[in-house]
Amino acid sequence: MDDFEDMVILEDEEELDADDEVKLAEIYKLSNKLFKLLEDLKSHELREATALMIIRELVEDDKLLLGLASKMLSDLIYGFEDDESYVS
Repeated sequence: MDDFEDMVILEDEEELDADDEVKLAEIYKLSNKLFKLLEDLKSHELREATALMIIRELVEDDKLLLGLASKMLSDLIYGFEDDESYVS
């Protein structure tokens, strides 16, 4: 979550409007709180189930987002996130 700012990619160097910047900051703050609460769960099974529920809620019916999330998870599984020469 520390690299959240690096994950925001804007096409054509598009600038965020002020309202979106405020919303993005609030999302970042809430997601940090959510992940902290998730880490504090004592039950490993409950933590896993909750994480999967969050992913399902985020992806919902968005096929593009589902594909991007699947690709990201594959990259993580195979260790490509640390290989700077790898282009996803």
